[in-house]
Amino acid sequence: MDYIVMDLEWNQCPYGKGKEAKGLPFEIIEIGAVKLDEDLKIIDTFSEIIRPRVYRQLHFKVKDITNFTQEELYEGKSFRKVMYEFLEWCGDDYRFVTWGTMDLKELQRNMKFYRFERILDFPLFYCDLQKMFSLCYENGRTKRTLSYAVEYLKIEEDIPFHRAIDDAIYTVKVMQTMDYEKVKGFFSVDTFYLPRTKEEEIHVTFENYTKFVSMEYFDKEEMFLDHDVTSMECNKCGKELKRVIDWFSDGMKTHFCVGFCKDHGYVRGRLRIKTLDDDMCYAIKILKSTDEEGVEKIRDKQKAIREKRRERRLREKMEGRITDEPEELEDEYEEYLYKE
Repeated sequence: MDYIVMDLEWNQCPYGKGKEAKGLPFEIIEIGAVKLDEDLKIIDTFSEIIRPRVYRQLHFKVKDITNFTQEELYEGKSFRKVMYEFLEWCGDDYRFVTWGTMDLKELQRNMKFYRFERILDFPLFYCDLQKMFSLCYENGRTKRTLSYAVEYLKIEEDIPFHRAIDDAIYTVKVMQTMDYEKVKGFFSVDTFYLPRTKEEEIHVTFENYTKFVSMEYFDKEEMFLDHDVTSMECNKCGKELKRVIDWFSDGMKTHFCVGFCKDHGYVRGRLRIKTLDDDMCYAIKILKSTDEEGVEKIRDKQKAIREKRRERRLREKMEGRITDEPEELEDEYEEYLYKE
């Protein structure tokens, strides 16, 4: 398998968000990529400028950052022609590497706009090197810029940033310099396109956690009637867990739980509900090994959420805005959501 280390530059509506094209907030104007073999050695490079069809005038911020000129854009190729060439160049067996999640999202959004829908693999696994860098050197959640990583690893800055091929080359240098072997198993799952059926739902097992991406549902109530969404399995052996703390909500779109496996100990769960533009929704569930300290953190989170709810209800009751027993009603509602 080869690695396609990719970076994009894009333009946006120069006249403000109110006048942008539906479905295309950012139009790609440059693709830069470097192909690596499994040993992270450079095989080839790809670099093309794309002539914009939608936002033909450069946004002033894009012009300042990239130093593109209108003449360069006019000399570029069409998006469809570049995509045909790029996908052929990528080959048959490869994995994308990007700095962050936006490049792959915008690539697919532009492909959809130009009727290149669902051409890439599904499910689409890729390497988010920004996340991997954080896993290597920080807490796994901090999002650093590419220039920060280059400076941190003391990589020579011999070319400018903010052109696609140059940023792709810097991403390669970071990948080659960091301890990539340590984190290469922590690849990411793209969710631009979601499972259309139960059979397409995504189940991925990593070293110490599992990830599940559901199909789309009309609403949260329908979603929580699905056992695959609310089930709690050991991330090591897949067996059903004994429920220590059942699923509870933070009041927004994240839910938490804790289970216990007699062979592998405690497992904590996090369920995030994502809402789509058409008001459909889907779930991303992560089940991860933890210890007693981790269990107590979840328990403390549950207590804090309940206390906030009590304070809010008391305040509303004093203000005469509620008259019945909402706490019991809310508890009953959560039981309904999570029932087997």
